[in-house]
Amino acid sequence: MALLDHVGVKVTDLDRSIRFYSDLFGFEMVDRRMLGSSSVEAAAMEVGGSIIFLLHEASFQSRGSEEHGGVDHFCLTFTDAEFREILERIKAMGVRLEGGVVPRTGATGRSDSQYILDPDGNQIEVKTGLT
Repeated sequence: MALLDHVGVKVTDLDRSIRFYSDLFGFEMVDRRMLGSSSVEAAAMEVGGSIIFLLHEASFQSRGSEEHGGVDHFCLTFTDAEFREILERIKAMGVRLEGGVVPRTGATGRSDSQYILDPDGNQIEVKTGLT
């Protein structure tokens, strides 16, 4: 059986993105460092048993809404109570929405989900369905 080890997300402001993923989802930063001899700085945000690497380099640019290619989105699944709390935080934080809450199917089955955009325009699907 395979395990999703990590996802790398390019960001234009590392501190802003750390706050976004921490404040909205409650993810803890478990590591922050330069990657080898490159100019890329990475912050590792723990998500259950996996990691989201927020990757920053001065040349990175936010995604425009008309851009295609690359990763379309990634999905974060929560319990029903966590999902409701996150929807409230999305509203309170003024997070950009893509459409409304609708049922979608993924690895945890079919359940309600909401597409949102992080500060750099990366699309995230927030889904309920964990028990």
